[in-house]
Amino acid sequence: MGLAIGVGVLAEMAEDKQGADRIRRDVDFINTLLVEKGLLPHQEPESFDEPLNSRASLTSFPYSWLHYLRRFAAHVMRDPRWVPYPIEPGEDPADDVVLRQMYRQMKSHLLCHSDSEGYYFPVDFEDLFLDPSHRIRGGVLGSSHQLRRELILLTDPLEIEVDENGELSEEKAKIVAQQRPSGAPFAVERLVWLALFEAARLSIEHETAIVFY
Repeated sequence: MGLAIGVGVLAEMAEDKQGADRIRRDVDFINTLLVEKGLLPHQEPESFDEPLNSRASLTSFPYSWLHYLRRFAAHVMRDPRWVPYPIEPGEDPADDVVLRQMYRQMKSHLLCHSDSEGYYFPVDFEDLFLDPSHRIRGGVLGSSHQLRRELILLTDPLEIEVDENGELSEEKAKIVAQQRPSGAPFAVERLVWLALFEAARLSIEHETAIVFY
């Protein structure tokens, strides 16, 4: 079992009426919360004129991989001058003290989202939507825009080159996608970063939700 990251998922469910209806119900409920906060509701597309092509080499991976990136991000968020160092063999990145400290602040759209299910909507809002009752799948709704901003903050520490607008060229995306998990230090972090960055890019460009499942 592991985490899969999808975009345009409702459009892919033409043959799965039950799954499509579940997403529609989720979107309708979340939209009531957005409107209550004075935000525009999200209209999830049911079809696209062209495929949504991610440049990530992986869009699903073990749950623990997400924690590698989150641990890295937590240190950078706490101290932008942090000199990255990998975790020791056998350590669990989810148990990192700094990650737990940053998580408790419940501010980061990257750190504080569920690691197994839920949504990021292509709506720009700063504060997470938290739902202890879990009527929001996963208990948290994140913003694709905020997720993208947080990922861009990690590009220099991860040695990923983006332009002044935070755009990732085809050439640079290919370099990141060719990382091997057991290769260079922080390869897992870079691969997960690319999967999330591409999901955020497609979400914003095509106004479709990111779905964790």
